Amino acid sequence: MTTIYLINNSLTMNNLNFPDQETLEQKREKRILSILGEEASMKLSNEKYLQSVQFIYASQYVMSIGTAKYLAQKLELNILIKKEIGERVLGNLGDKKIRMVSEMQENDFDYKLPGGESLNDVKKRMVRFVKHIIDIHPNKTIALFTHNVAITCLLSEWCTKGFNLDNRLILNYKDQAIIDGAWDEINIIELVFDGKELVSIHRKK
Repeated sequence: MTTIYLINNSLTMNNLNFPDQETLEQKREKRILSILGEEASMKLSNEKYLQSVQFIYASQYVMSIGTAKYLAQKLELNILIKKEIGERVLGNLGDKKIRMVSEMQENDFDYKLPGGESLNDVKKRMVRFVKHIIDIHPNKTIALFTHNVAITCLLSEWCTKGFNLDNRLILNYKDQAIIDGAWDEINIIELVFDGKELVSIHRKK
């Protein structure tokens, strides 16, 4: 069996003032964890079920690397940086707000802005990456420090979709709500595979 933990930390600093010439994607990649985010990441490294992790991957985003560093230090593992598990590329927002684009994309997985990714684009690269690491790390335990939209897109490969009263996406696996339209501070979702066949999905946190 191969076990993969999908980990996201949303506790970032929001009071950062970047130079005007920075693109939206550059600003998003550079966002750092807040003090609460650092503390939560340190606490995360003590979770009993994560002590069996043998490989740690993180996206190129500073917030993902910052979350992974505590577990990597504790387990004496390298952090393998991969763009394939990065956050969705939004593209040119124009006069649109991120929340508006998110709702439009959740209702249409093929919708994307100029220069951006659709949720189906993100899904394809995430599924491809997971299949790749199962190939190279069979029967191992792996932690992927990634992002909420990227995780949602990956889970949509196996989960059924629905919407809550706020018109936010819900994902269910075998009648269990895995994504309920809201993301907490830190989220951990466990995937277990027999070969490349998914056996179970559990939300650990």
